[in-house]
Amino acid sequence: METVSEVVVGAHRYRAHETGIGRAGEVTTVLLHGIGMTHRSLAKVQEAMPATRRVLNIDLAGFGPNPAPRHGLSVEEYGRDLAEVLARRGAWPAIVAGHSMGTQFAVELARIRPRDVLGIALIGPVVDPARGTVRQQALDLARDTVGEPPSVNALVLRDYFRGGIRWYLKELGAMMRYPMLERIAECVADTVVIRGERDPIAREAWCELLAAASGGHTEAVSVPGRRHVVPRTAPDAVARELVRLAERVERRTADAAPRR
Repeated sequence: METVSEVVVGAHRYRAHETGIGRAGEVTTVLLHGIGMTHRSLAKVQEAMPATRRVLNIDLAGFGPNPAPRHGLSVEEYGRDLAEVLARRGAWPAIVAGHSMGTQFAVELARIRPRDVLGIALIGPVVDPARGTVRQQALDLARDTVGEPPSVNALVLRDYFRGGIRWYLKELGAMMRYPMLERIAECVADTVVIRGERDPIAREAWCELLAAASGGHTEAVSVPGRRHVVPRTAPDAVARELVRLAERVERRTADAAPRR
C-alpha cells in the first residue's frame, strides 16, 4: 500500500510516495528522480522492492505536481531541503538512490549527512566532464531516446511537459555546474554505480572514473542491453542492487555496534 505525504521546506514543496514497513535495524531506501522527471521514473523499482523494505520515492520541488520555486535551485539547495524532508519523515538512516541528475542529489546528501546516509546508488550518473557541454549532453540524450522503448519515451515526454521547459532550463544549469568528481571524493558512504550497458549518457569510462574517485567502498554494475532509463527497463535488476547495498550497510552497522 502506498501513502503520499507533502512536505514543505521554506517555500519549496516535496511529495513523498512511501511503501513498505521498515523493521528494526533496517535502513530506509530513498529514490530521487532526475531533471524533468517525477517519481514515476522510479516507480517500478519501488514496486520491485520487498514489502518489508521502507521506500520513499520523492517528487522534487518544481517537478511533477510541485510548483516551481521563485528561483532555480542549486544541487546544494536541493540537498539541504532533502535532508529536512527525510528528517521530518523519520527516514534516517538511509541509503539514497538517484537516477541521472538525481545522482547529484544523492552525492550531496551523502556529503552533508555522512552519519545518516550509509549508502548511495548512482544510476546513470551525470555529468561526464569529457562531455561537459549542453550540446554534447543534448546529443547523448537524443541518442538514448532513439534506443529507448516507446513507453519510456512517452513517460519522459509527459513528465517534461508537466514540469515545463522554463524550470527544466533553470535546473539544467545547476546540473551542468555541479562538481560531481570533487564531491563524491568527500563521501564515505558505501556506493554502487549502476548503468545500462548501452547508456550513451553515463558511459563506461565516466562511471569507472566516478567509482575510483569515491571516498567509500564502491562497486560498479552494468545491466546488459539497457540504456539510460534503466530504472524503467530493468527495475528488478536495480531493486536487487539496492537490496544488496542496504543489506551490506546494515551488516556493517551491526558489526560496529558495541557488544553488551
